[in-house]
Amino acid sequence: MSKPVFTSKSATIHRMEYLEKEKILEIEFRSGNIYRYHDVPPRLWKVFQLYIEVEGSAGSFFNEYVKNQFNSEKVRDAGKGSSEDE
Repeated sequence: MSKPVFTSKSATIHRMEYLEKEKILEIEFRSGNIYRYHDVPPRLWKVFQLYIEVEGSAGSFFNEYVKNQFNSEKVRDAGKGSSEDE
């Protein structure tokens, strides 16, 4: 398991964590919602981390390469009116 990556520059994503053995990418949004994305290749996780270091926009990378690309499940719902599109 990798250690969590906290994003300070993203208006949408607060924390990300990759479970390498399970190939699960867990993302906590600033709304408090947490989603798990399944069968995410380790290489994509590494590119995601590099992208954040260089560009700083976790939300842009997420929208382009993760959202709607992998099966996902909501593991924590922060309340009404919040969604993955925060």
